[in-house]
Amino acid sequence: MPTNSLAISRKPSVILSNTLAQLVAKGVAVILTLLSTTYIIRLGGSELFGEYTKALALITIGFTAIDFGLNAQAVRSMKGSLSSQRQVLASTLLARLILALITILILNILIFILPGGYSSEIKSIFWLGSLAILFQGLYTSSNAWFQRHLEYWRSSLAIIFATTLGTALTIYYLLTSPTLKHLLLAFTIGYFVMGLTSLFLLNPNLPRQFSFTNSLSHLKKSLLLGGILILSVIASKLDVIILGIFRSSNIVGEYGFAYRVFDVAIILPVFVMNTVYPLLVTASVRKKQSLINSSLKTLTIIGFLGILFLYPLAPLIYLVKPGLNISVSTFRILILFLPLFYASAPLMWQLIEAKREKSLLILYFLAALLNTILNLVFVPHYGVTASALLTGVTELFILIGLLTLRKKL
Repeated sequence: MPTNSLAISRKPSVILSNTLAQLVAKGVAVILTLLSTTYIIRLGGSELFGEYTKALALITIGFTAIDFGLNAQAVRSMKGSLSSQRQVLASTLLARLILALITILILNILIFILPGGYSSEIKSIFWLGSLAILFQGLYTSSNAWFQRHLEYWRSSLAIIFATTLGTALTIYYLLTSPTLKHLLLAFTIGYFVMGLTSLFLLNPNLPRQFSFTNSLSHLKKSLLLGGILILSVIASKLDVIILGIFRSSNIVGEYGFAYRVFDVAIILPVFVMNTVYPLLVTASVRKKQSLINSSLKTLTIIGFLGILFLYPLAPLIYLVKPGLNISVSTFRILILFLPLFYASAPLMWQLIEAKREKSLLILYFLAALLNTILNLVFVPHYGVTASALLTGVTELFILIGLLTLRKKL
């Protein structure tokens, strides 16, 4: 029996094992990231963490820009012999490296244009952190192969190794010379190691030949999905950028810390759908519907349970540093919208698998536009409270749109 058929016939165990591999890696990464974040706030203060958060907000957009839906397209296209699958991987890798270089250039120009709270220090040193986008591209491209063949333990090893090193360097610099430059250096080195480790684990399937023409063709096929993902992250991260313009680095730091904890809470649907999507590509219509319905039901229930569990635990943030009142209140607002994020993930990937990218692009464009307008109107007057609430409002808009589009399938 072919490998893919075996995977489909054992869907529950395959989904569980690959989701578990991602959760273990993320669990280690979360613990280490929270450890380094705690040290940044304690030793460097909220202001330094705020400067760091402003830089990371733009870098995160860069990460999504180079994602560009290339992996989803690669998973669709990796069929037939291993040789043909390696050709798809080669196209994915080269296309992503091209995107990374363009993205780095654009973001380094953009940060010099941003007014208000974006200091000369951030603008002068941002280039160092932006190099992580290039190394993230190596990891993400390798992950296309791991996803298609459901070998997430390989990417999990890369994450654990790189995060451990990055955290160790961050703490070292905080103890010796706590500056924004050193924090971004530790961040970039961590991603450098993650990219190289991913390529090492990709052997013997690492491509030897690359075609610029094939890469451009692959990039063209991913345009719609790439636009969806970029608009998605803009809709969710633009509040940090706008907040950075109108509020001090100290406030942005507290808000950013709450958002970092919240990002951990909403990562589970990503891992689940990373495993479910390759199965959707090869499943029958009936099995596709069953997979989506079970994923949607399970994730939504977990989302509501997450509110009951996490909301009372918000004051634990004070263990990081007493006085982080903004972080606690922001996290409590964000966590109320947890089920929306959990329900949106399977619906979005169902529509992507059904090739409804054009409709999704319009939806996420409207969501990004709505988020931008609302943040520009309310953030100058109401600050972090408005940012947190509008995050939930935007996600509700997206969920309603996804449900509407699903009815038309």
